[in-house]
Amino acid sequence: MNVLYTQQWNVERDKEAEYLAFISEKYNPKVTSLGLQIVGGYYVEVGVGPTTVAVFSAENINLINEIVISEEYRKITNELNFYVNSRTSALGFSTGRVSNEPYTIQEGVWKWNHYYNVRPNKKDDYKRILGQIVKAIEKLDFVELTQEWHMLYGGRADYLLEMTFKDPIDAARLLNNQQFRELEKMIKKELIIDYSNRLIRSTERFDKPRWITL
Repeated sequence: MNVLYTQQWNVERDKEAEYLAFISEKYNPKVTSLGLQIVGGYYVEVGVGPTTVAVFSAENINLINEIVISEEYRKITNELNFYVNSRTSALGFSTGRVSNEPYTIQEGVWKWNHYYNVRPNKKDDYKRILGQIVKAIEKLDFVELTQEWHMLYGGRADYLLEMTFKDPIDAARLLNNQQFRELEKMIKKELIIDYSNRLIRSTERFDKPRWITL
């Protein structure tokens, strides 16, 4: 099962140098040793913050829950809090309706993330239209429909639909695609509520196996 665990925060402006050193020299090595896999670092360009998004995965949800309640994880998180504010966490899992491929690091990319709840009496219709969206995007060579996540806690809504681009202008190209535009209009009007979205980009100082924010 693909599992998504995110941490989001704003960096204290007067502590940026210390923060970068802490993340690369202490935080990343510690959370990795505990069993979290670092699979992305992003900066919010358009949409509601916090501005820094750290993305992790693990073998299963139980392992993540064990890690985040451990004393070692609480200690390293308390240290992180000296350098950041507005920190939040979220946990979700792949629905398998978009992809069953392992979730891996993607460098030099932009993400257009869509957050929403599905109307209770429209679940089947939503699944059908999502299948059509998957097929429509598979025909395009400038966008990848990466994953659909069901968020267990901490998310902006129950669902996160993740799209990946090499260039942010490709998001506008997608909106100009007639088939996608018609499906998007239908799904927003009839099937989902509480919709919001964000455009985020991978950090420029991305260095395997660790990420460092701007």
